Amino acid sequence: MTAATLARVPRRALPLLVAVAAAATLAATAAADGDPASDILLTQNYYLPYPEPPKESTAPLKESVAAAFAKGYRVKVAVIATKTDLGTIPELFNKPTQYAKFLGSEIKMLYVGPLLIVMPEGFGIWDGGRTTTAEERVLDSLSVKDGSPGGLAAAADEAVRKLTSTGALKSKDVLGPTLFPRTTLVVPGKPVKLTYAILEDSERSRETVTVYAGGKVLAKLRSPLGQALYGKAHTVTWKAPKKLPRAALRYCVRAFDAAGNRSRTACVPLGKKVG
Repeated sequence: MTAATLARVPRRALPLLVAVAAAATLAATAAADGDPASDILLTQNYYLPYPEPPKESTAPLKESVAAAFAKGYRVKVAVIATKTDLGTIPELFNKPTQYAKFLGSEIKMLYVGPLLIVMPEGFGIWDGGRTTTAEERVLDSLSVKDGSPGGLAAAADEAVRKLTSTGALKSKDVLGPTLFPRTTLVVPGKPVKLTYAILEDSERSRETVTVYAGGKVLAKLRSPLGQALYGKAHTVTWKAPKKLPRAALRYCVRAFDAAGNRSRTACVPLGKKVG
């Protein structure tokens, strides 16, 4: 991961980004290809040129991407203004279709869905190797009129809005959520907040949290289908018994997205307050 990429990741997001990269074995890949967007798009839905254009020129794109998700679609966008945005693969500059395929392969362990590339040369689209005829029909009616970073962001915004309004972003969700539960301390007889983070490409999931003492189930808690945003912690509360079992405590989380895809079960130990 490049220094420029790290500089753009919110500080609170760094631990999760590192965990994601390690869990998916993507850290080595990112270091080898030096492709900034493949790092950024692991945990957010848009990559903007570096240095980032003024907020007023990028806010509409961020809003249109959020609106697409609100309507049940998925999309990630990479705005590539110069060869610098491609790191060690500058040869793909102004080859948006080729880069879309390349970038899609880089992030496929955490995202398989519509991936839009915007360069001065035009648009590229990729959907994990599935047909993009509907998307291409929409993009063929558009053009990039301004190759500056702000102009490219505006073109990306227009493209996302058109893709959303025409239903062209309809794409089967095939990946389940990725979970990151956090360990905590259990105090006898007190409520315990069991907290976990979710990385889910549709940004919607429901979860089941199970508390164990050794092999015995102490509690099973369920969270309804709702918004699952990266960086926003999820918490369920378990009332610990006044007398804690001697066996080691742990809790496990499993998540299900709106399409029915399941996460792997993720477990962490629970500490016990002594005395």
